[in-house]
Amino acid sequence: MSAQKDGHITRLVVTGQVVLNGMLLFAGAWLAWSGSRRALFVVALVPLVFVPFSYARLRLHRLLAAHLAPSAIRICAVAGLCFDLIMVAQLLSARQPSEVSLLHAAGVTWMGAVWFSAHALLLLGYGLTGLARLVGRPLRAWQSRLRSAEPGADDVLIGRRALLQKAGLFGAAVPFGISLSGVPLSYDFRVEQREIVLPFWPSALDGLRVVHLSDIHVGGSMDRPRLLQVAELANACRPDLVLHTGDFLTHRSGDFDAPLYEALARIRAPHGQWASFGNHDFDAPQRLERLLRDCGVIVLRDHVTVLTPRGQLLEVAGTDFLFGRSERAATYARIIGSWGPRGGAPRILLNHDPTAFGALPAGCADLVLSGHTHGGHIGVQLNSSYAVTLVGLAGFPDQGLFARGDMRLFVTRCVGFYGYPMRIGIPPEIALLILRSPQVVGRQPTHARSI
Repeated sequence: MSAQKDGHITRLVVTGQVVLNGMLLFAGAWLAWSGSRRALFVVALVPLVFVPFSYARLRLHRLLAAHLAPSAIRICAVAGLCFDLIMVAQLLSARQPSEVSLLHAAGVTWMGAVWFSAHALLLLGYGLTGLARLVGRPLRAWQSRLRSAEPGADDVLIGRRALLQKAGLFGAAVPFGISLSGVPLSYDFRVEQREIVLPFWPSALDGLRVVHLSDIHVGGSMDRPRLLQVAELANACRPDLVLHTGDFLTHRSGDFDAPLYEALARIRAPHGQWASFGNHDFDAPQRLERLLRDCGVIVLRDHVTVLTPRGQLLEVAGTDFLFGRSERAATYARIIGSWGPRGGAPRILLNHDPTAFGALPAGCADLVLSGHTHGGHIGVQLNSSYAVTLVGLAGFPDQGLFARGDMRLFVTRCVGFYGYPMRIGIPPEIALLILRSPQVVGRQPTHARSI
């Protein structure tokens, strides 16, 4: 009877996963019928994200079923189905003009994010474990042949298998602990101060204080109190100017972004706030540009402006995010070439995507500022500017300082996040950059990783 009940519970979990993926396909079809651009995105989530998620869910259920009492398994199955529904409901309602209060009540707002993140990490663990088993298969076969001739070898093998199963049960709990730890980390705003010596930075601008903000992603948990906290921390840096590298929004409709403009209007810098657009800023770019201008942030859309801090000319330029990659180098050459020759003024270029650094014309700026990667999003933060992340291991600039000839690229860990539902191991930052000249006291340019 117990085995029969276990079978019923397993079928319930399997059915729940089929329904979950079916709901997403139905939502994608409905969005396509209504003409929404999100339709393809929602449909693509099923094979790319939620089928792997369901695989991790089912493997976890089978692991728990082998070790827990039937009553505990039933509780876990029902709770899991509730979490599944909350996760999908939070995903599908993410762009509604107003939040569904029940889905964002205290204790619920992070539930879907933690649930998804834990299973994503669990899936990664299963993948690494499977790879390790595949690599170690010849060694295990050799050890098995040696032990087969030993007395009591079968008993040792059975005991070892039981130990590994218990270790697997403990290991399955680790992703959930890591995901829960990401909740407070995701909004643990901190100022990271760095002195950057640029090869040709003029001595007249030595010590210029620049606050770099990126990927604020207003909406959801990035609410008014948190935005005001970011503004307060930025003002405490006493910046000469504030530079934004895009992704102000989160692809939602309505006036969800109103707290953003209130917070940005409170930031004070003698030489103003300047910005470029990121990939999430193009739902209604003219509206966003106007609202930002009204609160004191000027968007440089493929444009360059000239400032005069300390009476010294300084060019600040910005380029829009380019969605196509095949012609990036030619497009940047055309845009930047239209600005005319640089002359003798130093230049800071705002470009949301750090992977575009290699496509920029050589010598087009002294310093390029970018965001977009959220510092790698998932990894181990080793110090203020370096972490071990999947983004970095894949060869992309994730955070910190990079060099290409005499140009430097600084990639911030960013303020907010979007996409993967929370930060794991990588805290947000308000970056305070103090720009230094090598002409002062014989400084050497700051060490940077080459691109």
